[in-house]
Amino acid sequence: MENLLPDIFAYIDFREYLDDYYKARKQFDRDFTHSRICKGLGQEHSKGYFNNVAKGRADVTPTFIDRFISVLELKGDEAMYFRALVNYNQTTSPSEKEFSFDQLVRLNRTPFKLIDKKAYDYYKEWHHSAVRAVLDIIDFKDDYKRLATSLAPNISVKQAKDSISLLKQLGIIGKNENGFWKPADKVLVTEERVKDAIVKQFQMKCLDRAKAVLADESITTARNITLTVSISEKSYERILGRVQQFKTEIRSIVHKDEAVPDRVYTLAINFFPISS
Repeated sequence: MENLLPDIFAYIDFREYLDDYYKARKQFDRDFTHSRICKGLGQEHSKGYFNNVAKGRADVTPTFIDRFISVLELKGDEAMYFRALVNYNQTTSPSEKEFSFDQLVRLNRTPFKLIDKKAYDYYKEWHHSAVRAVLDIIDFKDDYKRLATSLAPNISVKQAKDSISLLKQLGIIGKNENGFWKPADKVLVTEERVKDAIVKQFQMKCLDRAKAVLADESITTARNITLTVSISEKSYERILGRVQQFKTEIRSIVHKDEAVPDRVYTLAINFFPISS
């Protein structure tokens, strides 16, 4: 009956996996009830514990991770994947989240079930997208030192070579008629729920760069705007709409730019609550 159960390697959210697992196992194991699960978890007097975890109303402590693994009958890499998945979903530490996501990619034994490894490598470091963008400014064939020093901060020659190799494999750069490597129009396509996860990792890298730029007084072209406001849910939705409109306008300006590009920029907009 194992083939009737969901494949944990296809999940990036352990709560979604728990919900799907319960529904699937219930189809052939009628005795697999919430009461039985909670008993197996050592929660005989809290029959709603499993459902609260699955619905996001309760977290899983390290002790209970082992109990869940036992109840779900996970073995080997599946058990380690579940452990990493819980840690990835519950941690608020950027470094721990990145570490857990690295584990998820490494443990996934089904090729491309979770994510294309090359696409993951692209989003893992900030400089890969920067290299792709800077190729639109410089004429590059094989001068990796020049390419490496074209970014701020500079990257190593090895990093430049690795980036070019990765961009070639992904097909998002190609040679023009003069033999120079330039950005292609191809867009990386990844399953939506996984794309959100890897893009968040990339965004955290960009935020780290933003902090470094903010502290560097020699960079005079950076513009940082901070605004704290108290608003209603209705105004929140309106602002989100305007942000999306703004993104569209920025893309239009970039697309219609008839001048020769002379620098690569990163634009980051962060809109988050600071009250409960």
